[in-house]
Amino acid sequence: MLVGEIIKFYREKKGISQSKLGEGICCKAYISRFEGGKVILSPEIISKLSERLGIDINKEIEALHIIELRLKDWNQAMIMQNSIKIEEIKLELENMPFIMTSKHSSYYLLLTARYYLHNKMFNEAKSITEYAEKNFRTISDFEKNLILHIKGMYCISTYRTTTSEDFRTAVRILKQINIEEYKNEEFYYHLALGYHYAREKVLAYSYANKALNFFNNTYNYMNAINAQILMLMQFEGEKEIDLVEIVGSYKDLIHNCESLGAIEKKLILLNNLGVEFFKRGEYKQAAQYIEQSLLRTDSSSIYYLRRFYNFVETCSEGKLLNREKLLEEIVKGAKLAKKQNSPIYITLFKLLLLKCKKNRSQYYECLAKEAIPQFVSIKNESYIEQYGKKLYTYYIELEELKKAIELNQYLRSECNIVLN
Repeated sequence: MLVGEIIKFYREKKGISQSKLGEGICCKAYISRFEGGKVILSPEIISKLSERLGIDINKEIEALHIIELRLKDWNQAMIMQNSIKIEEIKLELENMPFIMTSKHSSYYLLLTARYYLHNKMFNEAKSITEYAEKNFRTISDFEKNLILHIKGMYCISTYRTTTSEDFRTAVRILKQINIEEYKNEEFYYHLALGYHYAREKVLAYSYANKALNFFNNTYNYMNAINAQILMLMQFEGEKEIDLVEIVGSYKDLIHNCESLGAIEKKLILLNNLGVEFFKRGEYKQAAQYIEQSLLRTDSSSIYYLRRFYNFVETCSEGKLLNREKLLEEIVKGAKLAKKQNSPIYITLFKLLLLKCKKNRSQYYECLAKEAIPQFVSIKNESYIEQYGKKLYTYYIELEELKKAIELNQYLRSECNIVLN
């Protein structure tokens, strides 16, 4: 932005005409040409115009140079997930009067979209990226890649929600990023997440490892833990991999979380370790780790509901509670799912209730008509595979081969999952 544009911004803001501003200083024609960058006025005239507008032109020029630096700081704060700094810089940028008329306006808008993603304001983030793609014609290569990164993050962030994009779309978008132009290797983590949801374990591990190297090199220890968690998740249920080694890795990460004060990440790790034991049929140990996570989780959060379900399912599969106590826990979970308006957990607790009451035919009817179609609609491949196999085995036991074949074909066509 030129000095003339600063003058124009404040003149229009104060509702002063060009003639009135130049009165006794210079003619309207000079003001018009100066604001358009066609002529240069002397320092004396600029000083008089600034005084009439009530601004310190040198401070305004300095503020303009600061915008670019603060935008870079804002982006870095979001990469580091430093919530306090993110909010501080946001407020500072909002108070910069001509940020939206500067050459940095597109960068500012895109970082605002990223800020919305950080705060789970998905509709607002989507609106900005759609506006940017439609209206931004002359933006830098960096900003073009930033749009791709934000779009990929949006797809991943809304995965398994009612506004979900296909997770493979996230991979397709993120793979278009040119790292030589973008120079932000953080996107490797989000690409790894996309591959994780696409059940591409090798690629998920590979890109998570690239992200881990970047986070370690930039002292981004919180995100380094995220990358390591994602790497460990690629070994879930892999029985040929030594459990002792996996447990050791989890415990090392839990210790790191404690050192950094990253309590929520510690709770995620405890829950995930419990799930790992669950998948290996070690139900008693699974319940112990999940319960540790559960006890320190906010009971009003969706995370509590997820972990509570994991705990109750583990107790059910491992027969760790008597029938009366198990029914009590299932009813509690069902009420919690209803309170949080979570259709998937309403269904999951309904299945647990039918199983606990030994209503076998109703259980499998619920699987066929309600649960599996719901899991397919939200693309939850983990539950599709888990419960699809249960229903498939049930059909085979009843020698209802036609239904078994139809189920297999349905899941193959919808989710590329093969049960037999």
